[in-house]
Amino acid sequence: MVNMNKEGTKNKGISTMLRSKVFTLALIFVALVIIFSIWSRLVGNNFFQMSTFLNILTSLVLTAFLTIGAGCLLIGGHIDLSMAAIGAFGGMVMATAIEGWAIPWYAAIILGLALSAAFGALNATLVSVFHFPSFIATLGMMYMAKGLMYMFSAFGSPTGASTNIAFTGASPAASVKVMTFIGSGSIGPIPFNVFVMIIFFVVYGILISRTKFGMRVMLLGGNPVAANLAGIKSRKMTYILFINGAVLGGISGLFSTARLLQGNLLALNTNQFTGITAAILGGISFSGGSGGMGGAFVGLLIINTFTIGVGVVKVNPFWANALSGLLLIVALTIDFLSQMRAKKSIGV
Repeated sequence: MVNMNKEGTKNKGISTMLRSKVFTLALIFVALVIIFSIWSRLVGNNFFQMSTFLNILTSLVLTAFLTIGAGCLLIGGHIDLSMAAIGAFGGMVMATAIEGWAIPWYAAIILGLALSAAFGALNATLVSVFHFPSFIATLGMMYMAKGLMYMFSAFGSPTGASTNIAFTGASPAASVKVMTFIGSGSIGPIPFNVFVMIIFFVVYGILISRTKFGMRVMLLGGNPVAANLAGIKSRKMTYILFINGAVLGGISGLFSTARLLQGNLLALNTNQFTGITAAILGGISFSGGSGGMGGAFVGLLIINTFTIGVGVVKVNPFWANALSGLLLIVALTIDFLSQMRAKKSIGV
């Protein structure tokens, strides 16, 4: 009897895994790899090689932190459209501090992340205190961050406002060396930024799925009334989620600045909606209350594999942008239909 129970539990576990969103996404990823591997051979290129997969992983990094931040907020019932702009602002602050003010790299990073966190606190104040819809509040904050970037670019440039602040001979050599390692260094065969990205996905995956904090975020996003009755302090959670998203945006800005060795006004300009798309594609509900970081990571992997794949097979890159938009629409449609099915199943 014990053996039968163990076998039944094992079969149930396998069945649950096969029906999971992450498993379905993994199959889509494998299918994309097979398709692009065959297609690339037909056009005289080679998609299936280690350099391509390393390029895919490296290209995930800047969007990854935005995906994690967007995922946490979506699960908690909010959305933030300002994270990429806040990240670019944080990167500009770091570059200005190192190049224009000769501040050590660690102080520049702390300053950039602290100011990014301040933007997140402002977002949370607008949403939780003044009851702005998060979409409207963060849209306004996005333009505010972009405007303040010009001010910091003027501080770091002798010629006034500039589109970028690059590290030159005037920057402290030790700071430039560390930033170079952050942007393009490696730990053995693994790029440092990829190593950090994986750690963040693992930590946040555990945080959301295995801790009381994650359960509170899920409940807050899925049923705010029940969350309040359960004693969850929604205002405190809102501040935590928005500040967390803004700091993750700042970390994305850090890696962008370190990779390019400059702060740029246009940094992360196309990454915001890619992060949201990856989160929703990975099973995080747009209406809140469900999802996890494993699916978000595979969703991001699919998007970047597709983007790099179309380049290898020599498809016009503009098609990649159009199809990425289509992918967001498909992801939202699937999420909407799954929500409708869930409501019907409970008789709502």
